[in-house]
Amino acid sequence: MAFAATSADHRDFSSINITPLVDVMLVLLVIFMIAAPAMTRSLDWQLPQMTPPPPTPPRTLTLSVQSGDVLSLDGQALSRTELATLLGAAVARDPSLVVKVQVDPNAEYSAAVSALATARNAGVENLSVYSD
Repeated sequence: MAFAATSADHRDFSSINITPLVDVMLVLLVIFMIAAPAMTRSLDWQLPQMTPPPPTPPRTLTLSVQSGDVLSLDGQALSRTELATLLGAAVARDPSLVVKVQVDPNAEYSAAVSALATARNAGVENLSVYSD
């Protein structure tokens, strides 16, 4: 069996029609030629900037614990119940209230701890303890 090439076996190979491909490529080229200059141009816009307000320092009170179980808030002598009432009202006005507790070296330890507990029970979250 021999394979012979006859004229009937010669068929045309179907080829890709490149005309639509060239049309699409030319349209894309025109689009990019128009769009490229617009993409490189910068716009001078002045956008509004938000500047945060400067932080306000928290209100500070000084609680003094002196010998003899004497308590004073900013120089005003108070009892424990008055201290709790005043600190509770101050915390209600300003939750970020800072109370600096100044303890006299001659004061009893229990008086200082009791003053700290009173301030904490009144709702004070920021306590600073120091002594002279």
